[in-house]
Amino acid sequence: MNNKALKEQKNHGTAYFPCVLYEHDHNRIKLEVNHHWHKEVELIYLEEGQFLVDINMEPTWLEKGFCFINQEELHALKAEGNVKESALVFNLEMLGFSMYDEVQARFIQPLLENKLHFPRFIGIKNMVGKEILIHYERIVQWHQQSGQFSIATGGSVAEGLSAQLNIKVELLNILMILQNNGLFLEDKSGSVDYKVESIKKVLSYIEEHYKEAFYVKDLATILNMNEQYFSRFFKRMIGKAPMAYVNDYRLKMAKQLLIKTDMQITEICLEVGFNNMSNFIKLFKNKENCSPIQYRKKS
Repeated sequence: MNNKALKEQKNHGTAYFPCVLYEHDHNRIKLEVNHHWHKEVELIYLEEGQFLVDINMEPTWLEKGFCFINQEELHALKAEGNVKESALVFNLEMLGFSMYDEVQARFIQPLLENKLHFPRFIGIKNMVGKEILIHYERIVQWHQQSGQFSIATGGSVAEGLSAQLNIKVELLNILMILQNNGLFLEDKSGSVDYKVESIKKVLSYIEEHYKEAFYVKDLATILNMNEQYFSRFFKRMIGKAPMAYVNDYRLKMAKQLLIKTDMQITEICLEVGFNNMSNFIKLFKNKENCSPIQYRKKS
């Protein structure tokens, strides 16, 4: 299995503008973004509420501020109650320069090579957070004015030269603020967390094959573990049993199809990998406190 196949399969933006905005207002239902990873940087604005952010198996409670996810970091997000957040996911290559100048050599290139990392969190109350918020809100405004919802990404992708140019400028402004305040971190460890990399392999396999039938033993084979040891390892790392995670992922994809398509419930059930309609509806009700039909009507 090559590295490309191990990453999240979702496209973030387009080939010519790899940047997408996700906005979530979860006033009625709890927010749960399961562990995943991608090659893009993610800037999350935690606007209202308290959030449990897990990055590389290090969970932290955060509120009101900006959380940065570096390239290829394994991460998850959970919250309950009246919470509001948005996330900008972008490929750092879009901010590079064709002319190899000092900025490209000493700043952009180290970021691209993961030798320079974004800070983990910046609160909104300090001056740096307030400065970043100005530019972030401008990016959101450009998406609201010219963005088009994309089924492929599940978010808003800006269209038009003016919008895309302004978004790039605002992203560079955010990078400039972080650099001017000495907030970028050098990666001096050079080490790879074996456990995190192992989990990333399994999660990527699930994302790639969730429509197909597979079992715990198939997932265990990816890491050359026996089934019992793998199940304990997975639950210790992720916090839920392997097939519980698989079912949650399938339900997540089912919810997207319920909202974005007019497919029949039976079609959706089969499309996302469930082969038993009654089991699908039971799991869906347990997760969402409503049936798939009711979920579609209220969404």
